[in-house]
Amino acid sequence: MENETSKPVNGEELRELSRRNPELAYNFLSQNNDLWNEIALNDPFDSADTLEELEPEQAGELILNIPVDVSIKIFESFRPRAIIEIVQNLSSKVVEEIFSQMDIEDVVDVFERSTVDEAEDLLEIINKSTKLDINKRLAYPKDSVGRLMSEEVAKISTGLTVKEALGELKTLHTDVEDIVYVYSVDKNNSLSGVLSFREIVFADQDQLIEDVMLTNPIYINPTADQEEAARLIKQYELLALPVVDKKNKLIGQATISTALDVIQTEIAEDFSQSFGAGAEETIFTPFQKSVKLRLPWIAVNMGLAFIVSWLISQFDESIASDALLAALMPVVALVGGNSGAQSLAIVIRALARNDISEARVVEVIGKQSLIGVINGIFMAIFSFILLSLVGLNSYALSLSIAVFGNIFIGNLFGSSIPLILRKLGFDPALASNIFLTLITDIVGFAGFLGIALLLI
Repeated sequence: MENETSKPVNGEELRELSRRNPELAYNFLSQNNDLWNEIALNDPFDSADTLEELEPEQAGELILNIPVDVSIKIFESFRPRAIIEIVQNLSSKVVEEIFSQMDIEDVVDVFERSTVDEAEDLLEIINKSTKLDINKRLAYPKDSVGRLMSEEVAKISTGLTVKEALGELKTLHTDVEDIVYVYSVDKNNSLSGVLSFREIVFADQDQLIEDVMLTNPIYINPTADQEEAARLIKQYELLALPVVDKKNKLIGQATISTALDVIQTEIAEDFSQSFGAGAEETIFTPFQKSVKLRLPWIAVNMGLAFIVSWLISQFDESIASDALLAALMPVVALVGGNSGAQSLAIVIRALARNDISEARVVEVIGKQSLIGVINGIFMAIFSFILLSLVGLNSYALSLSIAVFGNIFIGNLFGSSIPLILRKLGFDPALASNIFLTLITDIVGFAGFLGIALLLI
């Protein structure tokens, strides 16, 4: 689209218009209901993005202008917080119908992101059957596979021929939308094997399923952590991972799309937590909750800042008599903090990818520390030459030593802090940057002043 007055003709153009001018997008859709119905039907993903840019009242009004079966697809593409806000503008009957037909894992995700009051309001609306399904899922531990798995799986009985299995799959196709893998189960519903849909289509029709399926497949328990499911899917290059209970009964599967969502969420949480923001906080989080999540870490940060301030105050006479010391202190702290943040990011990313085993901890810390030594030497030489060129020869040696030391310390602790937190049982990304900043500030400010007092 070249300008905002052009009429969008597909979901992508509509989404871009809503991002530039939500009010114009809303007015256009209100006046072109037939086109809105067509776009919503053919492109629920971009339609969901479009509605999320509008006010919840406007989105709710447009939802009512399309058939319920179409709105369900859009709801399954919404972010959970968007659903919570939009359903407040729909009638109870419409909400009940939509929730009863949505995939239960999507409904559970909404409840996990709801406040207590919001969850209670929703529970008053939805029907008894949906409530039972939700309670069943929420009985699994938080962030477990059981909460995100899909119960729609293609399974066939053992002992069938390929021809007979294909006949069963034709019947199953109406209940299972995306058949990626076909699971073989015995009369007790215990998992016996797995084969891809492609294998069963091209196999000899007179062969037994047992002859073409993969026996002893990789599987996971519903109480296992979601990250473990994502790791297994990635490690074994799977499109889906069967979920079995303690008796080896097949109860669902975790798909690759779910794994990607988990990985994306974990990376975002690690990034947020490393700076002291809430792991579950997003731009859609209510501001009261955001304040509650952030305030404790800001208070911790201030407390740590007072420690740094107190250390600097011990050198008040030196700073008062030589103002250049105060001007050069931030240089040391800044380069040390930035260098440490690089190691911190590398280690947190490696932990998220499960690349650091217990046996490699010393190797990882040693490598990052060595990088700090080498970079520290280069930056120490650079700072020494720079101060000498501008006529500050008396400060050159003190600054270069402090720069070298703080870059080394930054890399040492930038790589160590996440690993220490993991060893203690905490999230490795838990406010790592706050603790790193404290250390590099102490070394940068107090260390430089101490060295300067000795050498100048």
